[in-house]
Amino acid sequence: MATSTETDPTKKRSAADLIRVGDEAPVDKSPSHWSVVWRRFQKNKLAIYGFFVILVVTIVAFLAPVISPDYPTSLAPLFDKYGGGGADERPSLKYPLGTDTLGRDLLSRVVWGTKISLLVGIIASLVSTLIGVLLGALAGYYRGLTEEIIMRITDMFLAVPFLLIAIVAVSFLRSGRIEFLQNMNHATIMILVLGLFGWAGLCRLVTAEVKRVMTLEYVQAAVCLGASDWRIISKHILPNILASIIVITTLGIGGNILAEAGLTYLGFGDPQTVSWGRIVNDGIENLQTNPEQVFIAGFGIFFLVLAFNVVGDALRDAMDPRLKD
Repeated sequence: MATSTETDPTKKRSAADLIRVGDEAPVDKSPSHWSVVWRRFQKNKLAIYGFFVILVVTIVAFLAPVISPDYPTSLAPLFDKYGGGGADERPSLKYPLGTDTLGRDLLSRVVWGTKISLLVGIIASLVSTLIGVLLGALAGYYRGLTEEIIMRITDMFLAVPFLLIAIVAVSFLRSGRIEFLQNMNHATIMILVLGLFGWAGLCRLVTAEVKRVMTLEYVQAAVCLGASDWRIISKHILPNILASIIVITTLGIGGNILAEAGLTYLGFGDPQTVSWGRIVNDGIENLQTNPEQVFIAGFGIFFLVLAFNVVGDALRDAMDPRLKD
């Protein structure tokens, strides 16, 4: 006689049977958020070209000693008449971009200048993002007196033109009045100035976003359950405003590259440090006779900043859940 388990189809199956059924009919998993973002980003062809430009410039910056082993401040090309060197010489086989007024190889200067532009742009943007996110999260979460103090400090930074603040700060750091700042190199000074004075706009954005997320039900549930402030901010609030932070940071890189080039062009950089702004400054006197001395570095700044802006706009569209594929 068969047992009731064998004859009664309503009886529950064993764990092994359930595992076999699960193996035979797997449930399709929905794609992750970042895979959806990447798929939507790939559809923007202009953004792909911009990403390719950034990638190429980054590779050139890392391989600068290999691509151009000659140091950019070397005056050896000035005395290399037989190799196409000299002062203000046209492009030749040995010096593909020619030489500048002092006889320095323009290719070496442009290649090595990419390192300063990228280094300052990326690190300064990360510093300002860290400050802006930290202060904005505190202001939006605690509100009250904390928000009032942080917002008034933010208003002070936004009330003064950024270029004016940067010029005063760079001049002060390079004046040598503070002893431990005297040996600070050009890149570090630019990173400090652009990073410490470029966070105000992001702080306001993060404050507004934190206030918006705080009204959502799952955050209110975490507050009612007694979760700590740090856990609520780090686990429930920041991950949900990460998209806006990434977009602003990406756009900020292009802005910092442009700001560094503008400050060095105005003469607030180190003459011994090679950057694209310094190359444009050195070549402006020969604009009519040797325009390549200005245009090569100038177009480098233009296309790199444009690439970061295009990628930032594409990331904003890709991360916006309100937009359809």
